[in-house]
Amino acid sequence: MDRYIPEQPEDLTSRWLTQTLREMGHLELSGEVTSVEREILGEGEGFIGEIVRLRLSYKGGKGPDTLVAKMPRLENRAMGELIGLYERENCFYNELSRDVPIKTPNLYFSDFDRNPIRNEEEKVKGLANRTPEWLIPRVTRVALWAARRRKRRYLLLLEDLGDAKIGDQLAGTDPERCTMVLTSMARAHAALWESPALENRYWLVPLARDSRVRQSMFLDMLKTFKDRHFELFDEDFTRTISWVSENGITTIEQMHNEAPETLIHGDLRLDNLAFRGDHPIFFDWQGIRRGPAAYDVAWFLSGASDDLTTKDETEVLHSYHKALEEHGVEGYTFEALHRHYQMGLLATLQTMGVLTILDMGEGRGTEMARSWVRRLRTRLATIDLNHILDS
Repeated sequence: MDRYIPEQPEDLTSRWLTQTLREMGHLELSGEVTSVEREILGEGEGFIGEIVRLRLSYKGGKGPDTLVAKMPRLENRAMGELIGLYERENCFYNELSRDVPIKTPNLYFSDFDRNPIRNEEEKVKGLANRTPEWLIPRVTRVALWAARRRKRRYLLLLEDLGDAKIGDQLAGTDPERCTMVLTSMARAHAALWESPALENRYWLVPLARDSRVRQSMFLDMLKTFKDRHFELFDEDFTRTISWVSENGITTIEQMHNEAPETLIHGDLRLDNLAFRGDHPIFFDWQGIRRGPAAYDVAWFLSGASDDLTTKDETEVLHSYHKALEEHGVEGYTFEALHRHYQMGLLATLQTMGVLTILDMGEGRGTEMARSWVRRLRTRLATIDLNHILDS
């Protein structure tokens, strides 16, 4: 019989938690959860997932005092289901997290409703990517409609990082912390650089596998994107948007084909990091893929700071590249990294346009999105669009 998987925070009851923590070896058989306090973590913390802190009381045994539960956010569930975000994160914690030499939250429990079609995810995305361009928007809308009708459940119980300082994407950070984060991430990139461990994992889809679908969604949402960020659309930014509208597919595919493949976080940003002293902890692995390490670097730096100068940016990139080499990566020049980083910034712009479809809520989520696009525009301003695709 299939295990019952709670779907909403109130379903995480004392009885269910007692049984689950016992079965997973985190609570003695004589122990019992007697009460659960649930705290929805702040608006804007997660666009796709609901994040809930659980404070537990016990009798007859001792388990974790607090846990963090992750489950689909119902408003944006269709998008997360469509692109497999919930399943990817569950699979990462179960299959690969121990192979990544950076700190991630400890796993207490993971489960989700299986779907045999997901085992063919890479093939399905590849097939969708070969659909004629004029048909892709219609196919995407049908796929979203179908995703909204699915009732698959997903749940993670993870270590509560409440004692650590959570990063703040809206506030941003300084170049020194940017360097600390990326040189730490370089260890993970280097550890799985062109690694056989990336193969034969249906959920670990290559970054370029759905390039045409993502481009179609970007074009479909472009008017909404412009309406939301109209104050940023000066002549230079409008030119860049037009360039991505013409070259988005080529940019992602060329970056993916040129750069060595590794494990990429896919959503590396300050809100998905915690810090204990100078040691970052990396969480929220829903966007995980196989692809160019430079995409993670671009995604992170695109929204990390209002104060990052071009000089700072170059120094951070040099520090990251040096860390790659120190951890065993050979034959990947700084010039290649810089080129792929700029391609990654353009791919980030495409993805930011696609994310317009999400309900970001009011307040912090909306403000964070605005600041991210503003910072990304600053990074994009230095790219020579006339030569970015030159081999």
